[in-house]
Amino acid sequence: MKKLLLVLLGILISLTASYAQNENPEFHGYIQSRFTYNDGNSSSFMIRRAKLWLDGKAPMADNITYKMQVVYRSANDENFYLQDAFADIKWNFGFLRVGKFVPNFTLQRMQSDAFIPVLERANVINNLIHGDKTSAREIGVEGNFDLLSSNLKLSLGIFNGNQKVPGSNISNDLLYTTKISYDILKNKDELINIGASFGYRFLDNQTLSKIFSSSENITGNDYRYGFQTEIKLSKFDFQSEFVNANIIKKNAWGYYAYAGYYLNDDFQLLAQIEKFKDLNPTSNDNEWYLVGLNYYFTQKNKLLTDYKTQFNGDGNINIAEIQYQIFFN
Repeated sequence: MKKLLLVLLGILISLTASYAQNENPEFHGYIQSRFTYNDGNSSSFMIRRAKLWLDGKAPMADNITYKMQVVYRSANDENFYLQDAFADIKWNFGFLRVGKFVPNFTLQRMQSDAFIPVLERANVINNLIHGDKTSAREIGVEGNFDLLSSNLKLSLGIFNGNQKVPGSNISNDLLYTTKISYDILKNKDELINIGASFGYRFLDNQTLSKIFSSSENITGNDYRYGFQTEIKLSKFDFQSEFVNANIIKKNAWGYYAYAGYYLNDDFQLLAQIEKFKDLNPTSNDNEWYLVGLNYYFTQKNKLLTDYKTQFNGDGNINIAEIQYQIFFN
């Protein structure tokens, strides 16, 4: 961890010395501290995420920006590790992204965990996105296009299709993704958006532990698609997605939907339902119901609380969580 932070600090110092004042790179970051009570079986404090990133403009090129991000999670990691490393080449109607980043495939996975109103993304999003072994990140190139006065957005990406972690692609098979979305309504305070996404790759003797049994090796076609709806009207928020993965002619699928209502500028009530059906014969259907109350000191610094339950034949599973998030620049 010390070595990585020293490297980032060295990059910052060298770039600051070389760039003009309006091109200085900037450090950003936030910490999410969480307490979880799991149905009386366990209680724990954790650092859910601690992120640091450096971004800025390339020297002498105002249309090229970059970002490098590291993350630490106390339940998963011993140290910070590199999560994002990419450059954006901007043009009048979009940008080209190159490096390691999240492919533009689902809506919620493209939304920063620092700004979504729930403590965690839905299981269907975490489990059916590509890059299940690489924190949802893939290495490749992606073009993003703003059309029809930016109301219509189109994304086309090509990535490693059979990534060895750590390592490079282990075959000539690549991952192809595309996403299209349209703003039916968009102004300062209101938004109605719909969209659809599609991804394909040929799997070459790969394991998909979040969908199949962890011991099962998969070879064959992997088709995935999804649909999204996002609505923001005054104090009301609604968002929903359905995602399906057809892998070797077997379907894993799921959905989520949440609705939020701002009682005032600070407090938000939230309710969510989600379901995920995998292809592991030993697992149960994953269906959760959630209610929450959020308090916003600002949109960046906030306190989130929720209570969720899962009904099954062995008795309900109940989880209560509270999370405090603080940003720093």
